[in-house]
Amino acid sequence: MGNQFKVGDLAITLIDLPPVMAGSIVELLERVNEGAVVSTPVGPLVATRNGWICAHELAPGNVGYVDQALMPLSGDFESEQQKQREAEPCA
Repeated sequence: MGNQFKVGDLAITLIDLPPVMAGSIVELLERVNEGAVVSTPVGPLVATRNGWICAHELAPGNVGYVDQALMPLSGDFESEQQKQREAEPCA
């Protein structure tokens, strides 16, 4: 899912990371790949999974989410199967 995103996109959070609650809208600031060293308020941490550094008005600084904890806020959400059905002629 992370490859659907780009810097500046908005996403909906699927999990709580207090103070940011599930269902909140965040802005994607920076892509983080597994193994990258990320600077945090408690010191440097190594990312254990792919994800994003995100901005939210309730989070002092920024907050990190793994790819699976984010859902795109905009874009094409229709499944390929649905698109194919709509493209078929009516009988």
